[in-house]
Amino acid sequence: MRIFFMAVFAITALFSSVPNTTKELQDKMALQNAQNMFIRAIELHDANQTDKTIEAYRELIDKFENSTNREIKTITAQAMFNLALEYSNAGNIEAENRLYGQIISKFANLNDTTIETITANSFFNQALIAYPINDTKGEMQIYEKFIERFRNTNNENISIILANVMANLGYVYAKEDKKSEAIDIYNEFIYKFEDSKNEYVQILFAGSLLNLSVIHIEMGELKDGLASYQRLIEQFKNSANHDILQKVGAAVTNKIELEICNDIKPSFNDENKKLADKSEYSAFMYEFLQIIHLNTRQIDKLNAWRDKYSHISFKKMDVDFDFSDLDRWVKQLKNPKRKWVQECIDALKEFGDK
Repeated sequence: MRIFFMAVFAITALFSSVPNTTKELQDKMALQNAQNMFIRAIELHDANQTDKTIEAYRELIDKFENSTNREIKTITAQAMFNLALEYSNAGNIEAENRLYGQIISKFANLNDTTIETITANSFFNQALIAYPINDTKGEMQIYEKFIERFRNTNNENISIILANVMANLGYVYAKEDKKSEAIDIYNEFIYKFEDSKNEYVQILFAGSLLNLSVIHIEMGELKDGLASYQRLIEQFKNSANHDILQKVGAAVTNKIELEICNDIKPSFNDENKKLADKSEYSAFMYEFLQIIHLNTRQIDKLNAWRDKYSHISFKKMDVDFDFSDLDRWVKQLKNPKRKWVQECIDALKEFGDK
């Protein structure tokens, strides 16, 4: 899950004290000038005058990029970030990406909460640029640098971005068949954010547990995979969030499917049934697994399930169902059970052909 951060940060307030030296007067005048230029750029943005907005931000940055005044540095960083977003809106991705790089390098060692947040957003947006052009290596490197830099942050806003970055990096590692690296980063993420009360982080947490389970299974680590599914179920079974409940339902049915395919007593029970029923797809799969687990052929039950969920389509629901465990399991069975299970699997595959 990816977020595009688009923010205009608060402008620093003017000094309230009366300057008593020429240097203080010059600093106040420079700060007021920077603030006025920043306000002007925002007004042009609000008026949808993109070219003039870009010009206004560029003028501000050129004028104050070498300032040593902390408040002016903050305004300059804000201007650079907002200018990058203007370039994005204008379709100039190269200029946008270049500005993010300049922000990251220019403000690397400045201990300022606002500028740290701007820098963190710049890292993240660079990764967003790498993603659609399939620059997976570049995307991974950006995420890795981000984690190295912000791993121990105490900034709440950056902490949420860090959670997103770690979850995304785990996904990218898994996609690139770096399964051990994916497990490591997911485990670090889980350790770091297991007590988070932030709802968005909790959604990422549930998704990370789900992905971690899949990776363990792919690596032949059945016990760890089942444990991750169970942890997801236990930790979020009382959630009221729709996205989290979808993941809980998936964990319930994925776990039962694995149990069936590995001759483990399947965890069909009232609580799991209620959890599965909170998501139509999970309810669909839960009922299917109950049917396929039957010891005798009961075509009436199978047909009733087909009719009940005739509107379901894997393609429409964007579900990429993996039949490998079921296909492997059915080959180990003997007739008549094998014939019945194959009939059920074929019925399930029909929902992928719609």
